[in-house]
Amino acid sequence: APAAAAKPAAQPKSGGTLRVGQVGDIARLDGQLVNAVDTTWMAFDRLTAYDEKLQPKPMLAESWDVSSDFKQIKLNLRKGVQFHTGREFTSEDVKWNILHVRDTKVAAGALILQSNWFTGIETPDKNTIILKTEQPRPAVFDFFEFFNIIDPVTAEGPDAATKYAGTGPFALAEWVQGDHLRYVKHKNYWQSGKPYLDEIVVTILRDSQAAIAQLEAGALDVILAPPIPDFVRLKADQKYRTLTVPSNTQVIGANTTLPPTDNKVLRQALNLAIDRKRMVDNAFGGTGVPQSLLWLDTSEAFEPAKKDATAYDPEKAKSLLAKANLSNLEFDIVSNTATPEYAGVSQIFQFDLQKIGIKANIKPYDPAAYLDQINNHKYTGTYVGSTAYASMLPSTRIANSRHLDPSGNSNTGYKSDAYSDLYQKLSTEPDAAKRKQLYGALNDLLLDESAVMPICMSSGRMLTSAKVHDVTLSQHGAFLYNDAWLD
Repeated sequence: APAAAAKPAAQPKSGGTLRVGQVGDIARLDGQLVNAVDTTWMAFDRLTAYDEKLQPKPMLAESWDVSSDFKQIKLNLRKGVQFHTGREFTSEDVKWNILHVRDTKVAAGALILQSNWFTGIETPDKNTIILKTEQPRPAVFDFFEFFNIIDPVTAEGPDAATKYAGTGPFALAEWVQGDHLRYVKHKNYWQSGKPYLDEIVVTILRDSQAAIAQLEAGALDVILAPPIPDFVRLKADQKYRTLTVPSNTQVIGANTTLPPTDNKVLRQALNLAIDRKRMVDNAFGGTGVPQSLLWLDTSEAFEPAKKDATAYDPEKAKSLLAKANLSNLEFDIVSNTATPEYAGVSQIFQFDLQKIGIKANIKPYDPAAYLDQINNHKYTGTYVGSTAYASMLPSTRIANSRHLDPSGNSNTGYKSDAYSDLYQKLSTEPDAAKRKQLYGALNDLLLDESAVMPICMSSGRMLTSAKVHDVTLSQHGAFLYNDAWLD
């Protein structure tokens, strides 16, 4: 019989309202407040955006020229772009935004740190901006990936607390705190013919089970961050679609400032006692990728040969403890009640530690108490957590992670001259081949010290009804609606 013809791809349709459910409201109306509520991203564009291979692609910057020493970048801005207010976007707006995020009341630590790289900001004309740094900054495109361009006039206006504006595909029309946000199509968007949707209504919900119930009842089209059991359950149902986007690395951290986990040999044994596959299969519903490294396989720091360097080996772990004369050990496993998966991780880890002769006590805390425990090194033993910026360069992850902070202010309290030196060199080395050598040394150090022990790479999750098409993925852990359309 002749082969069946391939089914033609469905053509996007214009119009309609996308109904999105998310648990929890936004903290405030500020496009530069980087947070996990990714519906805020739809109102804004960035200068560049990473593709799936972490290569920067044009967005508001059509092209760019980077000096060989990574101390200067000239950005050629797209012409004819309008803010939601109708005002023209220019290089002065970029300059204002770069300076704006240096205010600690405005931005997160990542944007503040990276903005301060630029000691020279020149705007020779309205479509050109030149950024200069005193040291090489090979991670400059990491900054652009998270750097939204907001409208300065609106941000400095009398209604800044209730309004914001960008150049993105959707404009904020209404925010009723604790209830909903409504975004409408930006009719003068620079991407011709987009967006397809007329509006997006984001309903603020109190808990994830209410979101699941409304999705299954047909009252919602999309829910963000669904519980893993429901995500896995509905993945097999043709009435729904599932999407994931690179987001975090799940980790177990150890307090290096207090006994018994101030002992490196003990930490090495703990690293070998983590049954990563079992944790992924059971606690994370099969949605992660077990590995011993902190980096995605697309990262320039990823080393395939070291991916399973600390694979589960309880016998080797017991041998390490015996050689170091470590016995009668007891400590805690601290977890965050806001992340249900951590309860499963803690139980699996507790069971496996018992196999090697260690008594572990599981101590769940509410989010505020959990952060107090790990940020201030009050806990005894270990904690379960996650570190963000999974798709960014290692220097960006280290600089912006409380788990990896080289200053000694990390959740583990780990500090060494070798670690600080490697971080400084990685942050300013313009040659990719030389950075590769440094990454090898960094991976060896992290594996040897075992202060932060990766469990798996994990992803942001979304569930949609089958009538929702072409929600796209960003590399900063968010979902984008530029191309989305409805049956």
